Amino acid sequence: MTFKKTVGILLAATLTFTLAACGHQGKTEKKTSNSSQTATITLDFDNDKKADETKTFAVKKDQTLLEAVKSSFKVVEKDGFITAIDGKSQDTANQKYWLFKVNGKLASKGAADTIVKKGDQITFYLGNF
Repeated sequence: MTFKKTVGILLAATLTFTLAACGHQGKTEKKTSNSSQTATITLDFDNDKKADETKTFAVKKDQTLLEAVKSSFKVVEKDGFITAIDGKSQDTANQKYWLFKVNGKLASKGAADTIVKKGDQITFYLGNF
């Protein structure tokens, strides 16, 4: 065998092994935890812990909190304000209104202007305003 043939065979073998090593590695799937794809809404009914209700829902892109709560609970609203959730109405005589916290912080915007993010923990409660 000549020197050129030997070098050619070695080069071809090296190239074949290199390409095989860099070939199909299998499909890598990025997995995210279920909690990062969802958010949770809790209704806090004052001192009645048995009546409290929590629902987890899939977060949609650019979904407002008002849309999310309406998809999970029966909601009555007036002029953009939530006046009742699942039959529990606000008590204007005692100045108790539906308020909400997002991740433990009192909301600075209304539900129609709050965009829900994955993993958010939202609590609606009747509070003094």
